[in-house]
Amino acid sequence: MTQRSATSVRSGAAHPRAERVPLRIVLAYGPPIFGLSALLFFVQFFFLKFATDVLLLAPATVGVIFALGRAWDAVSDPIAGTWSDRTRTRLGRRRPWMLAAIPVLGLTFAMIWIPPAALHGTALTVWIGVGLFAFYTAFTAYVIPHLSLGAELSTDHHDRSRIFGARHAAFTLGIMLAFGGMQFVENSPDPRAAAASLALVAIVVLSAVLLIPASLIAERAEYQGRGAQSSFGAMGDVLRNPHARILLFVVFIEMSGSGVLGILSPYLTVYILKRPDLIGPLPAIFVVFSVISIPFWVRASRRFGKRNVWRFAMVGTALSFGSCFFVGEGDVVLICVLLVFAGLSSGCGGAVGPSMLADVIDYDEYVSGERKEGAYSAAQGFAIKAAHALIILLTGVLLQVSGFEPNVEQGRAAELAIRGLFAGAPFAMFSLAAVVFGRFLLDHREHGRIRAELDARRAVP
Repeated sequence: MTQRSATSVRSGAAHPRAERVPLRIVLAYGPPIFGLSALLFFVQFFFLKFATDVLLLAPATVGVIFALGRAWDAVSDPIAGTWSDRTRTRLGRRRPWMLAAIPVLGLTFAMIWIPPAALHGTALTVWIGVGLFAFYTAFTAYVIPHLSLGAELSTDHHDRSRIFGARHAAFTLGIMLAFGGMQFVENSPDPRAAAASLALVAIVVLSAVLLIPASLIAERAEYQGRGAQSSFGAMGDVLRNPHARILLFVVFIEMSGSGVLGILSPYLTVYILKRPDLIGPLPAIFVVFSVISIPFWVRASRRFGKRNVWRFAMVGTALSFGSCFFVGEGDVVLICVLLVFAGLSSGCGGAVGPSMLADVIDYDEYVSGERKEGAYSAAQGFAIKAAHALIILLTGVLLQVSGFEPNVEQGRAAELAIRGLFAGAPFAMFSLAAVVFGRFLLDHREHGRIRAELDARRAVP
């Protein structure tokens, strides 16, 4: 069947009602992912400062290591995704990867935060470089199969939002743990010892948590051996999928906009609000209200459709961040209110986006007869990481050309750059995403037709 004919499936108007995934499976799948999120963001948000201020490594050196590590992180996503699609074991396609990744995550997390005291200079740089590369490799080996496993748990159009809503809430709460760890180390009189102690506790506790989905969730036996035979062919199918192209482009745009919060929030807090004591609490407001909003968005998507509520939320996020342009010195109440609305709006995409990706994967099966959850999860991961890389590059360049100087009163051009990046970039990106997403056509009815056909195929011996 061609792409053109498959886009408008004509049989089975009613959407098939799949069995609702039991709550115990949702809880075993989603909430434990906070362990992975906490490990990732503690490294991503804090290690640069730790490496320069405590380990006394050159900032440029650490920056290059980070850039290369993130580049490898993005490239390794398609490898892990397509290889896990083709994996065949008695445990399934995804769980062996997750189980193998856990001890590597623990070992490499220890390498990063507890380097031998005798190492200095080049030897320490090599040690940290190896640790970061291996950590990102293990992260990919766990997170891509975990995303893929979630897409396989249910065939129901709306139950998928419930599953990924629980996952997104836990992943977001992991960021809060990372913020807490950063504050603990920062406040310690001996940051190196504090980081070592925290790392050891995190390795034991969070590794045990990450074992839960890998140990307790059974995979669908009928999906075994149905991945694409070629990694290049699988990624080619992703790019040829018209629904995937729109969805991944929207994810890239949205992540480019939301990426400014973690990067530019400290600049806005210190140089515009003049309240450095709020560096941690302000992002926490955004995170908390993002999590609170998830059940609302899951319910709303059932009534109004996934695409419609996500577009509405994009507009809300654009307006909330855009209004931050008018925040000035001491406007704490105003920025808090705006971050509340931004958080409430942003909770939608993390739950609805992966749910829609699972629907897109069903369309791919309709066309190709293969199940490529890994390839599609990898493509989504690549879009997210590319977006983060873009906003980091844009931030660095614009701050540099604006005449930004650290730890001093900023000139008008630098203040305008900070405001423009923090408020203008999300406003533009989320507005563009809302417009582009109007072209996404795989709604509840169309997905129902596709599911009916797939179920009919499986019923044929």
